Amino acid sequence: MNMVYEILKESWHIYLDVSVYMLFGFLVAGILYVFFKADKIKHYLGTGKIKPVFLSAFFGIPIPLCSCGVVPVATGLKKQGANDGAALAFMIATPESGVDSIAISYAILDPIMTIIRPVAGFFTAVCTGIAQNYWGRQTPAPDIPPGPVKETGG
Repeated sequence: MNMVYEILKESWHIYLDVSVYMLFGFLVAGILYVFFKADKIKHYLGTGKIKPVFLSAFFGIPIPLCSCGVVPVATGLKKQGANDGAALAFMIATPESGVDSIAISYAILDPIMTIIRPVAGFFTAVCTGIAQNYWGRQTPAPDIPPGPVKETGG
């Protein structure tokens, strides 16, 4: 019984550690939702099989989100019309090579590895996103209703 309690206690501590990053991810998702309109995201990240993947991986690289915080942002992009490959490329490129991890790579590793790490993250994200768009099963983006319908009295 003591072992179950310890597992639950450690799980709770992990949850508390991750919650800060999840909240940051929700904040970034909210900012993207407010400042980037759904029609623009659908135009740039929703049509095509290769270009949206490159754009989402390219814009995902400098954003300082961890693997926990990128999930709500990618979900928000998907809801706003990004195709599956673009959302997947964003989810891969962002936590692999954020600005913070590039700085740490420079401090710990040599400058060559500092350059190779984001390039490899970009390459991995693009390859995975393109493979998803060509060979994966596409899920349609959910239709977002325009707003609440008001009934008129009479």
